Amino acid sequence: MRTRARVPSTVFGQLVAVISLCLLGAFVLTFLLVRELWIRPAAEQSYRVMDGFARTVETLARKEPLEATMARLEDAGLRLRDAPPADSRPRLAPYLRELASLPGADDASPREMRVADGPGGRPVLWLRLRTPSPVWISFARERAEDEVRWLPILILLGCALAVLAAAGCFARRLVVPLRDLALRAPAIVRGEGPRQPLPAASREVSELAQALAEAGDGLRTMMEERNLMLAGISHDLRTPMMRLQYAVELLPDTDPDLRAGVHRDIEEMDGILRQFIAYARDGRDETTCVLDLVAICRQAVAATGGDWELALPDQAWLRGRPMALLRALENLITNALRHGAAPYRLRVRREGDAWCVEVIDHGPGLPDGRSREARKPFVHDAARGGSGLGLAIVERIAVQHAGDLQLMPHAPRGLRATLRLKSNQE
Repeated sequence: MRTRARVPSTVFGQLVAVISLCLLGAFVLTFLLVRELWIRPAAEQSYRVMDGFARTVETLARKEPLEATMARLEDAGLRLRDAPPADSRPRLAPYLRELASLPGADDASPREMRVADGPGGRPVLWLRLRTPSPVWISFARERAEDEVRWLPILILLGCALAVLAAAGCFARRLVVPLRDLALRAPAIVRGEGPRQPLPAASREVSELAQALAEAGDGLRTMMEERNLMLAGISHDLRTPMMRLQYAVELLPDTDPDLRAGVHRDIEEMDGILRQFIAYARDGRDETTCVLDLVAICRQAVAATGGDWELALPDQAWLRGRPMALLRALENLITNALRHGAAPYRLRVRREGDAWCVEVIDHGPGLPDGRSREARKPFVHDAARGGSGLGLAIVERIAVQHAGDLQLMPHAPRGLRATLRLKSNQE
């Protein structure tokens, strides 16, 4: 099975990868150009010089004894041998490798050349003379002891690293404004905080920030209009419900059970209407502040009633929206009272960087696999009433506070609803 190459997930990583590939391509192109424009012409010229020198030596060897000619060469400081050297073809000697590859099919009588390891591990070029007895002569440049062999390579690597570092700094200047914009985008959309220009941002990033701000303005305007419409609907519907409730009280000879049932229906309609409006408003327009979660839990229990066993710390500070959290806790408590059974328990505990509010009842609980469905809007038990928005509202408020809502069975019987809220301040 073929695996695809992993592409860096960040813009900075992708920019560095592109720059690295460009540098690698530039090095390969430079090597090819140097080989064609410098190494090959220099090797061809050196081969012609060596070939002329070898022809001169071969002519001299035909006019005098071979031993005398070899003695002249040794006196001149050249190394000779009669056995062929081992051909090593080192990788870090491109000039010698190119020179050794020149004698070939284009020559009428090509000379045999080999590259072997010389003194100190330096490569040496050997050329075979066309003499009656095999004679190999070496051509090697004596290197000074203080000459640095790796200096050109180190300079090249240093330049490459300098270019890569400069390109990395430039890429970072492009990425940092994007990261700052990503961090400030939620506040920009909500209209919170001053709209200061991003430092060292490019024109495209500035235009994106401006577009986000304009989109946030439009969204807030739409939400304000929606809230105004919901407030009007709430007022217009509650007024006739109050008149209906008052009219039922004035009806003569009304069955008490019927009157009580009508009152219950009107109260349930009012509760459903409040839930609809709460779900539509979702609490995003409420400002955040530092609050005590324990105080809100006590307030929610007092507002909803019921006999609750409380396990609360002295204080639980966090930054959040107090009215939204009170609404979420009231929904959890009401859900336990409506669908569960006594004894009821509410506990607040610390878990890492978050506060967890547990609402426990001992009712029938939820069937297996219904936890996710129960948190969807308008999913409820028709026999027990309700709007089906309570848990959906709780989960939305939990997400607004960087938390979540978990519905787990409570052994041996019941349901444990855990509202997890991230704490930004002790």
